Amino acid sequence: MASEILYSWGPGESRLALVRDGRLVDLAVIRPSLLAGAVVLGRVVELAPKMGAVFVDIGQDKPGFLQGVKLNQGASVLVQVKADAQGLKGAVLTTEVVLSGRFIAYTPMRPGLSVPRKLSDDRRAILQERLACMMHDDEGIVARLHAVNADEPALEADLTALRGQWQQMQQGQRDARAPAVLWRPDPLDRMLSDHPGVSRVLVDDDLAFAQAQARFGGLVERHRGGPVFDLYDTEDAVAACLAPVVPLPCGGRVTFQGTAALTAIDVDSGPAQPIEANQQAVSVIARQLRLRNIAGQIIVDFVSAGGKGALIKLIAALKQSISSDPTATHVIGATALGLVEMTRERRGPSLSDLMVENVALLSPQAAALRALRLVLAEAAHHPGRALTLTVAPDVAAILHGQTGALAEIEARLGRKPLIRAEEGRARDDIAVTEA
Repeated sequence: MASEILYSWGPGESRLALVRDGRLVDLAVIRPSLLAGAVVLGRVVELAPKMGAVFVDIGQDKPGFLQGVKLNQGASVLVQVKADAQGLKGAVLTTEVVLSGRFIAYTPMRPGLSVPRKLSDDRRAILQERLACMMHDDEGIVARLHAVNADEPALEADLTALRGQWQQMQQGQRDARAPAVLWRPDPLDRMLSDHPGVSRVLVDDDLAFAQAQARFGGLVERHRGGPVFDLYDTEDAVAACLAPVVPLPCGGRVTFQGTAALTAIDVDSGPAQPIEANQQAVSVIARQLRLRNIAGQIIVDFVSAGGKGALIKLIAALKQSISSDPTATHVIGATALGLVEMTRERRGPSLSDLMVENVALLSPQAAALRALRLVLAEAAHHPGRALTLTVAPDVAAILHGQTGALAEIEARLGRKPLIRAEEGRARDDIAVTEA
């Protein structure tokens, strides 16, 4: 299957989309504020001895959390960001730096060589021998699965680049003043590593094109036909990933609902047969987990059909569908209630965290009743005066239908408030003024 990466550069935010046969498969959003994978010279600002941890200033609003170390207040420390800040929690940090390349990961603080166990013994031995010849005694390498297909110059170039980056970081650590970002992973490099076999990278900006071409050569092409995300309706596909409901071809649907503790996924068969809806939902769930970057604990409620045997088959199919996800994803099993439990490693904020502001919004009914309470409260400050309620149009429509409540206000105050609808006013923006 033909795979392409669409690279859309923008001020303050760039996006990478992996498209396979014209269909969106993976998505990455890049912003300066997102530090996952970055190496930072931080400064300890708070000690938490009971947790065996410290809080480290890394230049963000909230200090990062670093566990398993003993450091003094004010000490400088070299850390890598394992997960970006989320909600009220700061970033998760580690002192064990890992630099990722296209074919290998470089572990300067953990010497040794590791190759994938999925390879046959013969291929593992060959790859070990090839990499061992390139290594220094005091450095570590973790080979990626597709490193076995890379030639000697490609492996050598990958290791040389990572080794050079580590040396630059060490120099930066000596010269910089904390907090300071010393290194950021290249998101294009990471997407190419996660998806070997990409045929081309299309870039819609001159400077971004020049920078990418300098690293990846002829793989990178300049796209001049407008925004690159217009290809294959990628922009629309990204927008669809923000919707809570994904329709199934059979007429059913899959609903994604995030909470503070976990993500709940519900499968509804609609007019279709439950077994058919469940089968179609499996691939949809696996794809949407990647595109939405959903992480943490996940619960899936399939449609009840076919008993325990059918659920076991669904779990097996789900495991197969997530097997190609470059982010560690695991299907744990089923609960006593038949809910399928999953976990997915956190790699930065989810797509909805980046794009959607989750604000609790009053219903028109609740806003209308709140407005009536405000009228009663304000009447005490404006004795004998007529009052006007200025509200959103949908709230005004509800108020006009509250004949009983308005009559009660008139009985108490001797007059009804004037209700005025104002276009563009927020539902919770309620104004009470003298008429």
